[in-house]
Amino acid sequence: MKRYLQLMIAVSILSGCSIAKEEINKETKAAETAESQQVIENKDGYAPNPQVTDDSTLRNAGDSFTDNKGELTLKAVKEVNKTFNLDGIVYTIKDVKLLHFIPDYSLIDFYHPYTHDEEFDFVKIGVEVKNNAEESYHFGPVALVNINDTIHKTWEDDFYLEELHGEILAGQKKQGNLGFIVDELDNLDKVEILAGDLVDKDKKKIGEPVKYVVSIGE
Repeated sequence: MKRYLQLMIAVSILSGCSIAKEEINKETKAAETAESQQVIENKDGYAPNPQVTDDSTLRNAGDSFTDNKGELTLKAVKEVNKTFNLDGIVYTIKDVKLLHFIPDYSLIDFYHPYTHDEEFDFVKIGVEVKNNAEESYHFGPVALVNINDTIHKTWEDDFYLEELHGEILAGQKKQGNLGFIVDELDNLDKVEILAGDLVDKDKKKIGEPVKYVVSIGE
C-alpha cells in the first residue's frame, strides 16, 4: 500500500510538471507570435509613434480614434505619392493630413515645448526615403513647410521625432512622419514642402533641393 501511494504521488508530480511545462510553452509561443507580428508590422512600414495616436485607420474627414495616447480626429487629407529621384536617393511624399489631437494627460509635459494648449491642430506629412546608391548621403526630407501661405515651420518644429533627417546609409530605407502644430484651422488649402540639401560624404551639395506644393482641394 505504501509503495502504491508513493507511485501515485510520483505520477501526480510528473503530471503537474508536464502541465506546468505545457503552460510555459504556450506562453512562450504566444510571446514569440506577438513579437513576430510586431516585426511584420514594422516591415510593412508603420511603427506607431510613442507620443501620437495612430492615424492609419482614419480615412475620411471627421473620423476619430482613441487610444492610451489620446483622441485623434482627421480634419483633411490628401494622398500625394509624389516621388523624386536624386542621385540614387528615392524620396516620396506619401500624404498630407490635418488632424486635431487631444493628448492624454500623461503626455502634456512632452507637448509643452511645442504648445501650451491642451488640444491642438497639426499638419502631418508622411514620407519615405530610400538610398539606392552605393554611398551614404546626408538628407532631410522636410526642412521648411509653408502652410496656407501664412504659417511657416522648420524641421526643428517637428514633434514626431522619428529621426528622418541626417545620414542615410547605402541601401538604407527610412519611412515615417513629421508633425507641425498650428493654430486651429478651418481649412487646409495647401502645403509647400522644401526638402533639405542632399549632401555627400565630402559635404558637397548635390543639385537643388526638392520643392513641392500640395494643393489639398484639388
